[in-house]
Amino acid sequence: MSFNWNQFKVAYDKWVAESLPDFRVHKMDEIVKKYPFVMPNDIPWTPYKGKPADQTFSLVTTGGLYLKESQKPFDTESIHGDVSYREIPRTVRKEELGIAHAHYDHRLAEEDFNTIFPLERFIELEKEGIIGRLTPTNYSFSYVNDAVSLVTDTIPKFIKRIKADRVDVLFLVPV
Repeated sequence: MSFNWNQFKVAYDKWVAESLPDFRVHKMDEIVKKYPFVMPNDIPWTPYKGKPADQTFSLVTTGGLYLKESQKPFDTESIHGDVSYREIPRTVRKEELGIAHAHYDHRLAEEDFNTIFPLERFIELEKEGIIGRLTPTNYSFSYVNDAVSLVTDTIPKFIKRIKADRVDVLFLVPV
């Protein structure tokens, strides 16, 4: 994917400076209209190969899930968002999860976290032999405006982590 991250960083820094007053008073509609979205010249599609029953799957949500008792919530106060991620074990129970994401209504997810993180559905698919296996650890991000830090710092570490788990298919649920 060809994209000029330095040029984006300049536009992003300008957006932050101009948008911070509106962000502080929660005028999100105004600042979203001005955000310098990443618009690559090409999309790096990867064709699906193999049989699901022979492959290892891992889940990723951008729903801001975290483990209430052992993980720090995502930063929902910064205009930059939070570029970190949280590891969510496949054994997690609904009552162990918290949501730290300021940009969507949590009610449906609080009723059934599978709407934003279909963990139980994937465990069922594994039991039925439709997929080979679901990794013991799955992942959650929250909202991110700072795409440069996400792409240059977080994503390389994340890719290393999922490669160590020998993930064949990463199933992303954007929120």
